[in-house]
Amino acid sequence: MFLDLWHQLFPSIPVFALMCVTVLLAGTIRSFTGFGGGLVLAPFFSFFMSPADLVVVVLLLNFVTSVQSLPETWKTTPWPVVWALVVPSLIGVPIGVWLIEVLDPMMIRRVIGLTVAILAAIMLVGWTYNGPRGRLQALVVGVTSGALTSLAGVGGPPLVLYLLSDKSLSPQVVRAFFMMFFAIAQIATITFFVFKDLVNSAQLVYTVSFIPVYIASTVLGTYLFHKALKGRAHIIRRLSLWFLLLVGAATLAV
Repeated sequence: MFLDLWHQLFPSIPVFALMCVTVLLAGTIRSFTGFGGGLVLAPFFSFFMSPADLVVVVLLLNFVTSVQSLPETWKTTPWPVVWALVVPSLIGVPIGVWLIEVLDPMMIRRVIGLTVAILAAIMLVGWTYNGPRGRLQALVVGVTSGALTSLAGVGGPPLVLYLLSDKSLSPQVVRAFFMMFFAIAQIATITFFVFKDLVNSAQLVYTVSFIPVYIASTVLGTYLFHKALKGRAHIIRRLSLWFLLLVGAATLAV
């Protein structure tokens, strides 16, 4: 049964290989920056999967790598910031699931592409959020992130724009926040999808097929972060943003 379903999901070896390359890039970027995995996977996967399948596969893959990274990020996680944003994100999860049920898949693909392209463009031009930071702002950012997570697996942009401009948080702490926040948010979102009967065997076959590649890319990204490219982090960051911009624009154009 597994092999029969596998052949249905991957009609040719080139298709499977191309998807594996995308997974490798996504995992490496995510482990190096703390975010970006879903931003790479969601636009590409939207051409092959339904919106619900896309979200579940992206969340399961990211959860596996979050679990891998939790021990090293636990001590540097800013827990008050995590909980201030996780709790409101839970409000956004049902909103995103409702949008999956009412929106056309093509419209959701456009939302994914637009979200990725706008985030990359804003970060490339250097705009930063310098407004107030409080409960209201955390509520808006958290709800938006939760809705985008359950709608398209791309809940990172609101958090990225809100947190990367916070000068009180070091890059290591921000990276730890993203790893921990999404580990918790992913559990909550998958649980809601199970409750809504939106999890199926095809999603599990996709996930099992990509897990080895995603785990390998996590190891690579973590190594690059800690060792090889630490002194060139700004270069890798800009290259990653240009790549995300191209991915987002291509998703909108097709």
